[in-house]
Amino acid sequence: MALQRTFSGFPAGYPGLALLLLRLVAGGAASSEAWLFITGHGSVAAGFVVALLAFVAGLALIIGFMTPIAGALLSAGALLLAANWSVPIHPWLFESGMARVEFIAISTALIFLGPGALSLDGRLYGRREIEVNGNGL
Repeated sequence: MALQRTFSGFPAGYPGLALLLLRLVAGGAASSEAWLFITGHGSVAAGFVVALLAFVAGLALIIGFMTPIAGALLSAGALLLAANWSVPIHPWLFESGMARVEFIAISTALIFLGPGALSLDGRLYGRREIEVNGNGL
């Protein structure tokens, strides 16, 4: 049990490619929305910090680094954004409530599914082949 990390597995092949696609969509949407907020509304100090955190979490999700943590941060941020409609956001990406719900669903799914084999987490913590020589050492 000590060898198992926080991920259930690192699927390769088509499931790993599907997880890569989910990570790219969610991370790209979060990073681009945060970047648009930073460049457009950089004067609001609290909003700037939150947007910077969302930008970094989105990039971490894209490369597959600390995927459950980045997904949880983005999912929690999207839940807070969905609860507070007065937050100024860029009108192109998360304009509708349905887009926010879909983003929350994708982020939450990535928390439970893990990063997949095509990620930095998969490279660092993925399955390893252990070679055992014949002499018992």
